[in-house]
Amino acid sequence: MKDTGFERRWRQRFLERGASLEDDADIAGWTHSGLNSRVRQFERLWRSADLAPGRWLDIGCGAGTYTRMLQAQGHTVWGLDYSTPSLQKARARSDAAIPWLAADINHLPLADAAFDGVLCFGVMQALSDPAPALAEIRRVLRPGGEAWVDALNLRCLPTAAREWRRHRQGRPPHLRYDDPAAFRSKVEAVGLVPDDLYWLPLAPGRLVRLQPLLENRGTRGFLQALPIAGAWLSHSFILRMRKE
Repeated sequence: MKDTGFERRWRQRFLERGASLEDDADIAGWTHSGLNSRVRQFERLWRSADLAPGRWLDIGCGAGTYTRMLQAQGHTVWGLDYSTPSLQKARARSDAAIPWLAADINHLPLADAAFDGVLCFGVMQALSDPAPALAEIRRVLRPGGEAWVDALNLRCLPTAAREWRRHRQGRPPHLRYDDPAAFRSKVEAVGLVPDDLYWLPLAPGRLVRLQPLLENRGTRGFLQALPIAGAWLSHSFILRMRKE
């Protein structure tokens, strides 16, 4: 992406959201149903991973939705975001023991190998290039630590159609989308090892009643077993990776 103002515009949007909005979903830029679905799907995957308690960094924490979830499951969690207004609201609605840090993912003011794990959701789509952020995630992970990073799926058919229309109209991309295979390659290029890729199907707002169907066990199994279907039907994906 060559639009040098892309990241600057998204930073300003998130600052304004944090200052003017109250709900976690509104601050993060999701619909309520969209955020609820993402949280449900992540929590199911997280619980099945059954990770031992550790020290985690939640990058792009917004109002702290996932930060609080990880803390409730026994992890020590730091919340990090570049939107100070969002962090103020996260602090006000969270346990006083959680540390909050205002910083940019491309330049983390943190020591090398400081965390057992990193969670980074809702961030990659607002970056012009994910490579510097992925390199910073690797740097702050201890050897053997892991990261869960999500990205918007370029191969999703509704997304591809929408972006094609924007291009035909001469409009710049609203968000940045990642091809899952290309994203794996970028992860490997910074020295991280990609492990599991999880598809996150999300029904459009007008079809939100279909969301339970997309999340049921049979559909989830089908999407994971047939990656091409997962790619065509999933709004985003989570890549679980580790530092050797």
